[in-house]
Amino acid sequence: MALDTLDFTVMIAIAVAMIAYFAKNKIFGGDGTSAGFTASVGGETSRNLVETLQKNGKNTIVFFGSQTGTAEDYASKLAKELSSKFNLKVLIADLADYDYEHFADVGDDILVFFLAATYGEGEPTDNAVDFFEFIDNEADNLSSLRYSVFGLGNSTYEFYNAMGKKINTRLEELGAERFAEYGEGDDGNGTMDEDFLAWKDTVFESLKNNLNFEEHEAVYQPNIELTEIEEMPLDDPHVSNGEPMKKEVMKLLDLTRFKIDIKKMF
Repeated sequence: MALDTLDFTVMIAIAVAMIAYFAKNKIFGGDGTSAGFTASVGGETSRNLVETLQKNGKNTIVFFGSQTGTAEDYASKLAKELSSKFNLKVLIADLADYDYEHFADVGDDILVFFLAATYGEGEPTDNAVDFFEFIDNEADNLSSLRYSVFGLGNSTYEFYNAMGKKINTRLEELGAERFAEYGEGDDGNGTMDEDFLAWKDTVFESLKNNLNFEEHEAVYQPNIELTEIEEMPLDDPHVSNGEPMKKEVMKLLDLTRFKIDIKKMF
């Protein structure tokens, strides 16, 4: 099937739209991973939390328990502001990515945040099941832990914000020190964003007034790090100089599967 200029232009537009849609969170929203908020030990991810914090020079960790991505998104936003405003060295962490046998060894020089959603009828999110098993049945003493919790829930459900409340009360029972007030967001009232911002303000006030951190003017931190590849010159056939590369676009789309009637599209 031969393609004229208009056909090819439409194909490029479709390809760009598809790429932009599936990559929008990485490019525009960001999850913090490309801005230095993840960590590895020896080139591989370690499940030892204390080792990871020490090897990567982190003094703050933001855990998220998320089912749909909202808590993870808030964790990313919080981490960026903690870094830019207070110069904290922040690690964003999925609750499922670490073993908890070393949790009691996290020192009081580390700030630990939990952003935890409640799923279904008062259940933990899939990635937080093991953590709740740990604090319910395995943890003994967490007196060296300093923490703050923000719960994400929906007040139209019976067990509203059960998981956030449980983390907050259970850590206190285990001897941990809460350095900033517990907060919770209500998706049922449509105030989740406002609730998060209000809680975040109380956290920042606590950092300044209770922990003596100095707040700085926020510094822009890009989501994408650009790295120049010196061994690939501009005249390399794999380098695009601004014009669409027809050969590469064709690899993205199997055009034999589509029969497009341009007249019907406009």
